[in-house]
Amino acid sequence: MTLVIDRLAQLSEEAPHAPLLPGRAGAEWTALTNARAWSLSGAIASWLIAQGFGPGGRTLAVPRRDGPQRVALLLGALRAGALVVEGESCFEYGALAACSVDASVAERRLHIDETTPARRIGDTCRCHGDFRSIEEAVIG
Repeated sequence: MTLVIDRLAQLSEEAPHAPLLPGRAGAEWTALTNARAWSLSGAIASWLIAQGFGPGGRTLAVPRRDGPQRVALLLGALRAGALVVEGESCFEYGALAACSVDASVAERRLHIDETTPARRIGDTCRCHGDFRSIEEAVIG
């Protein structure tokens, strides 16, 4: 099974300059290309892993408001294997996106499969394998 994070890696190589979510209008959305999403999410995942987020680790609260920054946070959490919940008290995007990418992201992927919990939406916990597209994983 191809996970969303694997699809993102593939898109960042095949079409790096294409918008990640082409159905979204506006300059901030078109600036979030496949390559940019891969880079930002890797930096965020590295920081999250270093802070103890990941499968069986700490849960990450992300903002409810929609936008490219939220998408980058969600993709970073997916790459780290962190369980995500929506909340008001959330991490600051800017600090996370400034982190550098390191080998821990690649190593963490070995511990993520289709049964790894990814997002808690209301009372439902969705796993990595539940998402069929990047858009489904980050919007909603």
